[in-house]
Amino acid sequence: MGKQRPPRPSAGSSYRPARAEYDSYRPRQDRTRETQRRSDPRQTSPRRHPPNLPPVRSAVSKTKHERSTNPSTRIHSLRRLLTSQQDLPGTVRQEKERELAALLFDQRKALLTQNARKNLQRYHFVRFMERKKAERALKQLLRQRDSEQAYNTELEKLIHIAEVDINYTKYAPLGEKYISLFVQEGKKERQDRPKINKTEMATYDANQRSEILQLADQLSNVVRSASGAKPPMWYKVEKLMDEGEAKLEALRDGKLTTDKQLQKELAAIGGKQEAEMRSAHGNQLQETKPSWLDDDGIIDPADLDSDQDDDMSDGGFFER
Repeated sequence: MGKQRPPRPSAGSSYRPARAEYDSYRPRQDRTRETQRRSDPRQTSPRRHPPNLPPVRSAVSKTKHERSTNPSTRIHSLRRLLTSQQDLPGTVRQEKERELAALLFDQRKALLTQNARKNLQRYHFVRFMERKKAERALKQLLRQRDSEQAYNTELEKLIHIAEVDINYTKYAPLGEKYISLFVQEGKKERQDRPKINKTEMATYDANQRSEILQLADQLSNVVRSASGAKPPMWYKVEKLMDEGEAKLEALRDGKLTTDKQLQKELAAIGGKQEAEMRSAHGNQLQETKPSWLDDDGIIDPADLDSDQDDDMSDGGFFER
């Protein structure tokens, strides 16, 4: 008998594994999303970018009219014109210099008004507290004078100082930096304070002890102030007390200090006579320019909007 060929092994028993339709560890892909994505025109269209807009620049005039009427722009244009090498006629140069001086004067005035408003808000509460403190000290000194029979020269001097302290807190220029009257530092506070007998304090009740301690604190401040540690404005207030309350109110509103400062600034910037001298001697605007205005300085238009601002108010702390 001839040898018969062995039967062919089935696919299941072969050494080669049958290929599965898909891997068991991979989830079946959902092709519905892909078809929906292709059908959606928003997904197929290219991504649209926002239009290229110029950057937003604050405090910069946009329109031609605003650029021509902006005081800061006009100041810049006049300075470039006057500092250039162009040969301008004498009358034209004199007119431009006067216009520039007026614009710089208005800008300086607006800047002083802005600083005055900041100082008023900053030192508002300090002035109020020192005024109350000086009033309490004056009341205590007046009581002491009424209780004494003889005339006390030293006590009258302290009363005068206390009165000037009150007027200083009320009538010191509101727009300028306020220098405190009652400044105490560490050991100096304990040295200036009068000595109090502890045995006598033990005999008083709580209200009497607090009143005596308060009086000692106030008297120590007055005595220390009498030694000469007073701000310069204090002596100016003392001098104006003899001229009446109207002068003190003018000092408080800045009419006696700000106006003089503006006149000095105007003289530094250049008035009529200075403009004529510069026209006669050539281009000397760079030398007569004030130190507070640099060539590279940025002029903020917001500093010139003081005409529409409300008047400064003391918020009820100071009587006008």
